[in-house]
Amino acid sequence: MKKKLFVLLTLMTWLSVSANAQSLGVFTYDNNGKFTNVRNAPKGKVVDKIPTEVCAMISVEKPTNGWWKMVDNSYDTGDNEGTLKGSTTGYWIHYSVLAMGTRNYGGQTLYIRQSPSASAPVVYKFKKEIQLRPMDIKGEWVKVQTFDGKFTGWIEAEWLCGNSLTNCC
Repeated sequence: MKKKLFVLLTLMTWLSVSANAQSLGVFTYDNNGKFTNVRNAPKGKVVDKIPTEVCAMISVEKPTNGWWKMVDNSYDTGDNEGTLKGSTTGYWIHYSVLAMGTRNYGGQTLYIRQSPSASAPVVYKFKKEIQLRPMDIKGEWVKVQTFDGKFTGWIEAEWLCGNSLTNCC
């Protein structure tokens, strides 16, 4: 059952970043405290919490000033599924507690660019797999920030994986 779930999540992640989709599969990555806050609006009231001891996989959309709206009120940890409660206006989570891994498993050089275009100047290039924080989405491009906060720019969505348990191959 778990293997089928992982395959399904991988497929959903791939589909969510394909064909100009404006939602992303991501996972929580929060080292501050015991819980990740989920709010009823950007900068809104905390309505529920996700334990930080797990990497919760969620789908997000509609980025607004650093906040992502969750597509629904559920999350998956690989072992369990969770349901958030407490909001009638949706569930929002800040980009600073979200992550996506890169899919350069063969050592490909990836580029973070100044704007969402293959011809835009390169802000940062790397060959090893890293995790990035998703900030925005525009067509086939995702605006990301490195975990150390040194680099912010755009990367093609096809090179990102929002599944914390598999490598999205």
